[in-house]
Amino acid sequence: MNMAQPPSGSAEPNGPVGRESNREGRPTTPDLESRPRSIPQLYIACPLTGLDSDKGRLEETSHRIETVKRAVEEATVTDRIEAEQWPVSMHIPFENTRPGSDGGLSPSTVYDLNLDALLASDGLIVVTDQYCSAGIGQEIEWAARAGTPVLYLSRVAASRQILGTPHNVAGRTCDDAVTMAAHVRNWLSANRSQIQSGPTRRDDRALAYLDLTTRLRAAWEQSTNRSPLAAQLNLPPSGIDSIIRSPERVALTPWWTICGLAVLLSVSLEARRGLSFAESRAWVRAAEDGSWDARTAERMRIYAATTGATSLERPATWISLHSSASDA
Repeated sequence: MNMAQPPSGSAEPNGPVGRESNREGRPTTPDLESRPRSIPQLYIACPLTGLDSDKGRLEETSHRIETVKRAVEEATVTDRIEAEQWPVSMHIPFENTRPGSDGGLSPSTVYDLNLDALLASDGLIVVTDQYCSAGIGQEIEWAARAGTPVLYLSRVAASRQILGTPHNVAGRTCDDAVTMAAHVRNWLSANRSQIQSGPTRRDDRALAYLDLTTRLRAAWEQSTNRSPLAAQLNLPPSGIDSIIRSPERVALTPWWTICGLAVLLSVSLEARRGLSFAESRAWVRAAEDGSWDARTAERMRIYAATTGATSLERPATWISLHSSASDA
């Protein structure tokens, strides 16, 4: 499970709220406008294939999903005084992309929706009975690569391969709603710190990969022989389109694939440039004047160095960049 290594020093992401539904309009060109998100997101997964043809299973799955949703709401908002609330949003494919209820979404559309939602999430809760699915296996793999904690709820023990994943995977068995809700609340309590800090880690990771993603995308779009180039990586051109769709996807892709793509497109894996002495001095001065913490200062350094900002030897430029990034 190799996650791409950033071309320069990196941290990790920043995150959303409210009831979440599908985001079909994710930007095709990497930018920062869809960032910073202050509220974490949970991805609630369950087996979907063939579900609508088995009404009994469909109804039972619906009840289990509702149990998890209520438990999440109780643990983060309802059962807390206002000062202690920590709201989260939820992406639930069962409500949006289930076969027979999704308006005929194509397989590639479902893949894109769920991948982007998982990469915008800070926790994965799997809700199943005695059956699993290939889709859930893929979602667990995405979560493991992205460093997202996983709770696996089932009537029977999860497979040894899932439980053996060298990652934060908690497998819990449960037959009734009370037990299931208790497992959800306990897992949220144990992983609260990681879930709440997830949005910041996601933002930082996106910044770390923004420059490389932008350069790979520009070179790919200028290429006149995409099919032969993609074939050298044993991928269709649509596979390259998918990889470079966002910094988050580049970060998830095995580093060997990124290296091969960069070589084929003649894109350097080095950061575009560092800061001069005068620019570094202005950066430090702006951080002091603005009372930025260490994380904020480092994010601004990466942002300025990878977006082609000019006049960085002036503290006022850094203050302006910080203001515009905060407003994005």
